[in-house]
Amino acid sequence: MKVGVLALQGAVSEHCRALAACGARVEGVRTPAELVKVDGLVMPGGESTTLRHLLQNAGLWEPLLAWERPILGTCAGAILLGRGEGGTLGRMAMELDRNAYGRQQESFEGEVELDAGEPFPGIFIRAPAITSTDNGCTPIAWHNGNIVGAVQPPHMALTFHPELTGDRRLHQRWLEMVPR
Repeated sequence: MKVGVLALQGAVSEHCRALAACGARVEGVRTPAELVKVDGLVMPGGESTTLRHLLQNAGLWEPLLAWERPILGTCAGAILLGRGEGGTLGRMAMELDRNAYGRQQESFEGEVELDAGEPFPGIFIRAPAITSTDNGCTPIAWHNGNIVGAVQPPHMALTFHPELTGDRRLHQRWLEMVPR
């Protein structure tokens, strides 16, 4: 199995290290030719409008609209996985509030409750929140009652940054959805 990390903005090297620690072969993805060589894709955080423009400029937007392989989206990547105005990939039946936790200066760390297992260390950087899910999109993580993670196989959306922690459980969980 080879997974790609979208290498246009965000915590690319951190996701690469987390995935490699889980045993995956990892490659940066910047072009459509690189995208077709991977079995799953991580879309890191950043700013969702900027990320969408970068995807379009790199020629990746149209291929991603047609792509049926697993995607893990964190923060801005999660926004693009959901449904919404302004252009998203619409891969998951969820709505998001883009800046639910405020501006950059309101970034924080807090415990995330998972549907399975011990709490997870959440790092929230100008983070969105998932406001609703339906049609097979299932919440898997909460912070103070807000949905901050969801799965709609083969995709996973997390509104926080698991790659910035030493805890690899969520990367491993997503990798289990990637075909081998």
